Amino acid sequence: MMKATPDGVIAGEVVLEAYSDADYAGDRVDRKSVSGGVMLVGCMVVGWICKKQASISLSTMEAEFVAAFQVTAEMFGIAELLKEIGVKVKDEYDLKVHNQATIKQIKGENTSGRAKHIDIRYKFVKDLARKKALRVVYCESKSMRSDILTKSMPAPRIEGLRRLVMLTP
Repeated sequence: MMKATPDGVIAGEVVLEAYSDADYAGDRVDRKSVSGGVMLVGCMVVGWICKKQASISLSTMEAEFVAAFQVTAEMFGIAELLKEIGVKVKDEYDLKVHNQATIKQIKGENTSGRAKHIDIRYKFVKDLARKKALRVVYCESKSMRSDILTKSMPAPRIEGLRRLVMLTP
């Protein structure tokens, strides 16, 4: 639990979590997907990414897996920065994903031969999950904060997500 002392110093361990999403083949010209992610320290948004993926994904699961890799790398960068400035960071981070096939791929459950190229390419994320440094958790679509970075939605949904990522006054 993160707490501030009267001098403004952070006491205790901080908890990191991230929300990861992808817009599968969203670019109508080159059919590349877009990765989106929101990173939080405690309940504060401290970073986000919205980036076109470098290669074309062959499935939604692959696009989501690439996004999970990019968001995890960003989250670990934030963790290292916090550690360098003396903040205690909890050893296990939460990655919220709302694609069951991606979660199973990361955890190594029911992987198929067709996904071998993904398994090899993004071994980093799977290795962290195996070592229990990364906990991959299912997140319902209605709570997926990173949707605001990857989807076009009706105004009420956008307003709800803006509140979740604290982009409104």
